[in-house]
Parts: sequence; C-alpha cells; structure tokens
Amino acid sequence: MATITQIEQYWDQQPCNIKHGLAPEGTEEFWNNINRRRWFVGPHLWQLADFENCKGRRVLELGCGIGSDAEQFVRHGAEYVGIDLSSRSIELCEQRFTVMGLDAEFYHMDAGDSQRVAGLGQFDMVYACGVLHHYPNVEQVVSNAYASLASDGEFRFLVYARNSWKWAMIQSGLDQFEAQDNCPYARVYSQGEIQKLLDVHFDIKSIKQDYCFMYNVEQYKQGNYVLEPWFAAMSDAQRQAVNQQLGWHLSVIAAKQ
Repeated sequence: MATITQIEQYWDQQPCNIKHGLAPEGTEEFWNNINRRRWFVGPHLWQLADFENCKGRRVLELGCGIGSDAEQFVRHGAEYVGIDLSSRSIELCEQRFTVMGLDAEFYHMDAGDSQRVAGLGQFDMVYACGVLHHYPNVEQVVSNAYASLASDGEFRFLVYARNSWKWAMIQSGLDQFEAQDNCPYARVYSQGEIQKLLDVHFDIKSIKQDYCFMYNVEQYKQGNYVLEPWFAAMSDAQRQAVNQQLGWHLSVIAAKQ
C-alpha cells in the first residue's frame, strides 16, 4: 500500500493538469488555457460542481489541485476553502488567485486528518473531484466530509468507474491511470461500492457515468481536439452512449443524513 508521503511526492512532481497551460507558467493566459481545456473536455464536471447555484454557500474542496474548480466557485460567489496533500499544488493555487485577483483560503492539508479538517468549520458543500480514488483510507475522508457538513449539506464527488472503457484498457496493459507514470495509488469503483462507502453517512441523490476520453493524446498535448478514428467513425448518439455506459467518471451527489 502506498504511503501518504509517496502520494504527496507524486502530485508535487506534476500537479494534475499543469501541462495544459500551453503558455508561460503562471501567466493569466496560462490559467485561461487550462480553464478552456477543462471545460471543453469535461462539461460534466461543471454540472457536478453546480457553480451557478453556489452563491453565498460555504464550500470545502478536498484535493483542490491547481485551483481550476476553486476559481469557478469563487467567481460564482461561493465562500471557498481548498485543501490539498500536495504543497506544490497549494502554491500554484495561491499564485493563480493572485494573478486572477481572487480571494480564497488554501491549506496544505491531509483530508484524512480529522482534527485539522474539523478546524476548518462547517460547510454547505464538500466537493472532491477526482480525489477519493487516490486516497488509501477513503473511509476516513468520507467520515471527515460528513462531519464538516451542515445538517442540510451536500457531498459532491467524482471517482473512477470500474465498469468503463478505460479500466478495460488498463487491465489489458494498454493504458494507465494517469498521464504521468507510476501513480502510487489509484482504484476504481462500482456503483454498489459507492453505495456501501456512503451508506452510514449519506443518502445518495444521483450517480451518473460519463467521460470516455476520445481524443488522440499527441494532438491533445498540442491543444488540438482530434478524435481517434474508431470514435470518429461513430455517430454523436453512439459516442454519447459510450460515455454514459462506459465512461471513466462516476459523478456522485449525496445528502447528509
């Protein structure tokens, strides 16, 4: 089992999506490039976060990464706190918010640390996009999320799907969990496993599957969106069916019991 230190070092080495900027790192254009790419390939992430309805809500993000979702929460009026195991990611968030002229709270913190998480106070939403599947003691993180929520709060998160195209490719040795090699810890979830994970604390409002990455990776690295030929041969309806039935992401919305 990977240690927390190993996981932290991995994400410090290359924070998630840091290579999507295609401009001098840290500039406004760099951050805007990352935003354009994120929301072009991941509109379901926008839906999960529910940015348009977060004005005045207090939001805690577990694993804020380089602050892409943090930026949108704040721009849409949320009172935002972000934590991440990667100190490098927190540094980048702070740099990003300075460049963009935005205000938020960011902390280098382990989401499994009950005492430190409790010290952040109560929230209307706890949000974790692409994070829980990288944490070994996920039950503790879920317990901390529950304790952090107000009585009518929501836990919104995204994890990797077991019943997916990408997991089939990984199992066959044709793909890997992350763009960078040697990810120290990652796992996949079925809908039943999510229900079991949340059973004690939450009522599940929805679980939606989406996101089969269909673009040529080398072209994508250059900022181009070119479908792989086998996906290009499909109709829009067929590609949508693949996303909904074999997508890599399970988006979950749950209410505190």
